[in-house]
Amino acid sequence: MSVNTEQVEARPDVEEAIARIDERGAEIRAEQLERALSRLEATDELTPEQRAAVERLGDRLVEQLLAVPHESLRDAARRGDGEAVATALSLFE
Repeated sequence: MSVNTEQVEARPDVEEAIARIDERGAEIRAEQLERALSRLEATDELTPEQRAAVERLGDRLVEQLLAVPHESLRDAARRGDGEAVATALSLFE
């Protein structure tokens, strides 16, 4: 049985690309949560439960938004599409 070496070599790059995408998603989440929570806290009406709910919402949004790119990159790696992986890496340097 022959192994596609390009596919095997692309796998670590896929995980690196996903890590970069996740890092950027976390950065955006943190920035936007800080902005929203600052505005809400300025009214002195934000309860700890509400703050936690807003933070969970941010987590879920990022998770769901990034699920498709994660799967697309893993599919690209399985197909041996190094170009798609390289593009993702270059977009999130």
